[in-house]
Amino acid sequence: MSTLQNRTIITTPEDSDRGPGTRRRLLDAAAQMFATSGYRAVSVRDICERACANIAAINYHFGGKDKLHAAALEHARERAIREAPASAGPKPAGPMSAEQRLRRHLGGLMERAFITGPAGWYMQIVLREMVDPTPALAATLGQALAPQQRRLQAIIAQVLTLDPDSSRVKDLASTVLATAIYYQNCRPAIELLSPELSFDQDTAQRVADTLTAMVVGSR
Repeated sequence: MSTLQNRTIITTPEDSDRGPGTRRRLLDAAAQMFATSGYRAVSVRDICERACANIAAINYHFGGKDKLHAAALEHARERAIREAPASAGPKPAGPMSAEQRLRRHLGGLMERAFITGPAGWYMQIVLREMVDPTPALAATLGQALAPQQRRLQAIIAQVLTLDPDSSRVKDLASTVLATAIYYQNCRPAIELLSPELSFDQDTAQRVADTLTAMVVGSR
């Protein structure tokens, strides 16, 4: 409590929870908890405790848990783009062949699959949406998986000189994406099955080479 010009100003927890810092803490806490535990297993009280915020702050900033979930998805996506852009290795000099474009694309895809920490929260939430959908599923797939699949199909179609919507192209694109999802979502099992495997850039590029060879070999 402070006095200014004979006026008493009372600062309450609710007042302090209305600033942008609290909103950011809520987004970080929600993104991390939705990524590691899933939407249904996390309560608004859990999120507020993690964010050191009053429980009313979620309604104030987002209007409820569903809208916080949507905002946390977008927040996690922005962090992934900003903090872990995939390099896919050095770009070859001169025009790239269709096979080189495929190799670079798959290199970036696998590098993103190996990301952990805050930059990996987004894809963890997306994968949880795929197996335990919430009302955000359609928007999530439209924002994450569908554009990725369309782009991958277009590149594979160029390599094979086929229609991007042909069944062979779609099957190959689905196989590639399933491999990336496997490495991202099944890491604890992979580490037990293959303890010698390092989840690093070299491994990502090696898997990308294998996938590229699979696509090229299907001509």
